[in-house]
Amino acid sequence: MIQSKRTLWGLLAVVFVVNYLETTIETWLKDNYKLGARLAVGFTTAVQQFERNYSFEGHDLINSVAVYGYSLAYYFIFPLMCLAVGWALAARSDIKPFRVLTFAVVIDYLISLPFFLFVPVMERWTNADSGAMLLSDRWSSKLIEFFRPVSGLDNCFPSSHTSITVVVVLVCFLFQVRFRTPVLALGIVVVISTFVLGIHWVPDVIAGVAAGGLSVALAMRLERRPSKAISRPTLPSVRAATT
Repeated sequence: MIQSKRTLWGLLAVVFVVNYLETTIETWLKDNYKLGARLAVGFTTAVQQFERNYSFEGHDLINSVAVYGYSLAYYFIFPLMCLAVGWALAARSDIKPFRVLTFAVVIDYLISLPFFLFVPVMERWTNADSGAMLLSDRWSSKLIEFFRPVSGLDNCFPSSHTSITVVVVLVCFLFQVRFRTPVLALGIVVVISTFVLGIHWVPDVIAGVAAGGLSVALAMRLERRPSKAISRPTLPSVRAATT
């Protein structure tokens, strides 16, 4: 079991780098060889049908409070919230909470990666029939450009914003982080923003909640495992019988 906080920070950095490489390579293959394009269209259509072809009404007429508020939540509050919780747990003398958070993030990515590769779903705003637009573009198109290197256009299912938010919130409550209630409130806004901004579909959010919850459960299971004492039967002493 990892006992160094520096190693745990390094593990989180590895996840970030691997995600960046996966997104970069996958985008390059799709742009240059159209690899997986038909697959993405098929899965996106299936997701839309799961929603019974729900379409936004007047999405482009949403007020400025929603545009700026949800954009702030998605692009700024989300990463700051994750860093704040990670820093707060890493500052504790007990390494266990930070280790659980790290393992949960790693597990969450391992769960999500096969879906990103083999079940590509395009972001909602790319589908004309959804009636959605990328609402944050009403503020600035540079926002999504900043996030794009670590968030592929068809890496929608499950929603990483949702799953990581669930991980952060659950760990906060499991280990009694002081500001857990504000984190819960902000986390709810982040999850809602993934839908309102026209980025994620409802199945993405549902799958994200499931992936986040499962990741924390598995991380806690891993954490408890070494602490279980392994009981070995005591063998009775055998005395050699004299003949």
